[in-house]
Amino acid sequence: MRRHAQENMVSVVLLALFIGVIVLCQDFGPRARMIPLPLAIFGIVLTLIQLAWHNLGSTDELKMNMISVKAPETPEAAVAPSAPEKKPSWRREAGAYGIIGLLVVMILVAGLMPAVFVFTGGYLWLSRYCSWLMSLIYSALLTAAIYLLFEVALQVQPFHGLLAPMLE
Repeated sequence: MRRHAQENMVSVVLLALFIGVIVLCQDFGPRARMIPLPLAIFGIVLTLIQLAWHNLGSTDELKMNMISVKAPETPEAAVAPSAPEKKPSWRREAGAYGIIGLLVVMILVAGLMPAVFVFTGGYLWLSRYCSWLMSLIYSALLTAAIYLLFEVALQVQPFHGLLAPMLE
């Protein structure tokens, strides 16, 4: 079977899956439909765009001859051989797991909104991705977006943390 036919088959299977989700959602209540129904509709739209782009678009620009690679013209322009790629050390992996663990603990202790604000701002600032002012602005915008999505649009009360009863 050709690759083109395989990609079309996968797209049709995805369409059937999304349509099945929409059919199953009809038995849910209005609040229970708030997440799967828009996601299924969005998935159908994206899959239809993919099908149209794949079948109606020009594939000339997608074809590439991998054998014809142009060699550098001068020896100075040659790329130095790179060192073999290293596997991540156990310390880097432990640090990554530690960051995720810290986020989970912050959510459990302080709740979702403060944890998102502090974690995002701290991560952006400590990783030196941006200045402290920009990290503060980005974290405030992200926290506001999460608040608007969950509490205003979806009317879902997020977890307020284990400290919430003590602060009331």
